[in-house]
Amino acid sequence: MDRRDLERLSGMAGLLDGADHVDVHTMDGRGTVLGLAAGLLSYRPAWMAWLWRVRVALLRTLGQGERAVPDRAVLTAETLPRAPGDRAGIFTVVRTDGETYWIGEGKESHLDAAVAVCGESLSEGPDGRSRFRVVTVVRYRNRAGAVYFNLIRPFHHLVVHAAMRSFLGRERG
Repeated sequence: MDRRDLERLSGMAGLLDGADHVDVHTMDGRGTVLGLAAGLLSYRPAWMAWLWRVRVALLRTLGQGERAVPDRAVLTAETLPRAPGDRAGIFTVVRTDGETYWIGEGKESHLDAAVAVCGESLSEGPDGRSRFRVVTVVRYRNRAGAVYFNLIRPFHHLVVHAAMRSFLGRERG
């Protein structure tokens, strides 16, 4: 999916401006955009807790200050923050229409990152499947941001794919 196609997705206008990196993970399944966004932000198996500790050490090594492993968010479609400016795990809500997209943004000393969860129905009826896209947009603030993100990028893809599969493998709203 190229950038022009991405910008046509609900809620995406302007989100890609100035991006240093954009990736898209696509998966079909049952659920809702808010449910998937909540599932992504709440996803933290034991192996991922280890990755968070590695992240803390890496950022310290790159001179980006002290970091702590954030508390695990425990969110559902019903409890996921929706108002712009509200905190949702490590992200701040940027915008959502509550049905077809949810976008959050995280700002740190080394980079800014946005995550957009977009969905479109593939069939009619309550048991229909949808196509979900998780779009990650990264803007480097300094050289450490570029080094950091390129070192963690393979793990980023692993985490997003595993989290999507975990949520969409179950029927949830």
